[in-house]
Amino acid sequence: MGAVEQSNAIYLSISNGQICRRVPKKTNKSQERVNKNGVTVHEEFHKGWKGRITGIVVRDHKDYGKFWNITLTDSEGDAVLQMKYSSGYATAFLKMLPNVDLNSDVIITPNMKIEGDKKKTTVFVTQHGVALKHYYNRDNPNGLPELKKLKVKGKETWDDSDMAEFLENMVNTEIVPKLGKTAGTASDVLEVDAEEIPAGDDDLPF
Repeated sequence: MGAVEQSNAIYLSISNGQICRRVPKKTNKSQERVNKNGVTVHEEFHKGWKGRITGIVVRDHKDYGKFWNITLTDSEGDAVLQMKYSSGYATAFLKMLPNVDLNSDVIITPNMKIEGDKKKTTVFVTQHGVALKHYYNRDNPNGLPELKKLKVKGKETWDDSDMAEFLENMVNTEIVPKLGKTAGTASDVLEVDAEEIPAGDDDLPF
């Protein structure tokens, strides 16, 4: 469950299969590191985060690109979970979103595993004690476009542009209207650190 120490929303990212919360000073749960700018930062890592989804919006960072900002609200306030726009984490979450009861809490738990030299990333969403399934899946795509295999400079790569556009449109037309006036408030701010976008976290979820 998200703990809020002040009235403003707190910001969360996902790093190596865990939820990362930046804290202003050392705590009994935090880890210390020096970032690329030579600044010492303190971060707490959690297996998951609990709250009711009250906002979801796309934000574009001038240096790092597009992100999903998902506002999770509990009795203590708001937390904004940031996921890279086309990451395995975001794609898995959005595929489950139509199956979420937006009036009740969810628990979002990221997962990462390494297969060979690649990181495979996803999230699990639990609600009412049950792990939710993807609304969009291979057996029942429900209109979700497939990934496209392209050849760029002689190298094959996967293009998820159509899928990402479909999922963003789904959120804007089917989910956001159900969230009411809070849908775009606490999620409007994008706070991101290059250190919190680890290489591999944007792998496509095959």
